[in-house]
Amino acid sequence: MQFWSAPITLHSMRILFAGGGSIGHIAPSVAVFREVQRLDPGAKGHFICSTSREDAAFLEKEKLPYSQIVRPRVSVRLPYQLWKAAKATREILATFRPQVIFTKGGSLTVPVAREAAKLGIPIVLHESDAVSGRANRIISASAQVICTGFPPQDNDSAFGLRKRGSANAERVMYTGNPVRPEVTAGSAEKAYRLTGFNGRRPVLLVYGGSQGAQALNQIVWDKLDDLLELCDIIHITGRGKEGEKRELAGYYPRAFAHDDLPHFYAIADLAISRAGAGSISELATCGIPSILVPLRGVAHDHQMINATVAAKTGGFLVADQKELKKSIVSMVRDLFQYPHRREEMSHLIRRLAVPDAATHIAQILLDLAQRNTRSL
Repeated sequence: MQFWSAPITLHSMRILFAGGGSIGHIAPSVAVFREVQRLDPGAKGHFICSTSREDAAFLEKEKLPYSQIVRPRVSVRLPYQLWKAAKATREILATFRPQVIFTKGGSLTVPVAREAAKLGIPIVLHESDAVSGRANRIISASAQVICTGFPPQDNDSAFGLRKRGSANAERVMYTGNPVRPEVTAGSAEKAYRLTGFNGRRPVLLVYGGSQGAQALNQIVWDKLDDLLELCDIIHITGRGKEGEKRELAGYYPRAFAHDDLPHFYAIADLAISRAGAGSISELATCGIPSILVPLRGVAHDHQMINATVAAKTGGFLVADQKELKKSIVSMVRDLFQYPHRREEMSHLIRRLAVPDAATHIAQILLDLAQRNTRSL
């Protein structure tokens, strides 16, 4: 499926954005492209995402052109999936003719990067997490610039792209994680109108990421009555994970937020969240003190590493999902009982926010695109 927003000319800067499978791979790319458009109104962008309906819906709401390709997975079908994704990528490259590629990583972007490298198209790789995934380690070999979302850590060996003496080291730049500007432009008035809350009680936002978190949802439902004694609750459950409908005063469940999420951020006094890089970056940018509940054992345990790095700022607490049912009420009670602690966390959490991340990356992309244009 493809959408083209405007005719392509050889004189315009053309940037291809690749990443999908979760909104965490797409939203930062959108933030970067918006900055590209601000810096160069004539620039054109096209997005490659997965065949997920959530990916397509997000880009359609943003009114951005996109193509969907299969996301290769480890299985007996992997060779066929890689071939199919590569074939689709070649068609996109031939039609859009990008001068630079911005990739967010994940298995979907490996065939994109490989086909771009064959054609000599410059690649800018962005690693959102505090530890690099397998796909990004593969792509890094052909990337001209490697941007990182988390600052360098004492143990750089945890992030293979930053090993001292490695061939990649000179190409690595700490840019931070791009966040869409609308994230900080939410309206408290609209949030109160949507939720029906009166603003007299503190607000807890529970958010399991763009796909939701069923285990986190269940813990909240099990302790809902106790939590509602302490605060009002906005609960983003994820599509297909809504559970049993409960009409309770002070409880506002939503399957998916998208456009309304900034409004919910505007009234959130505390958040309980998974530890995806995108969620952490948005919470840090908004200064919302948070309890992170990392999903364990997936993709190099990146959520646990993200949470550990984020907690060093003092703005985040980290909770073990296995223990959360026992501790969630006491943790929330303690944080609402001592407002000064939440204020301090709100201040400290902003240390992870890099307000000009999207601008910095946009400038890198435009510079590479201009160089590539001159070399043609």
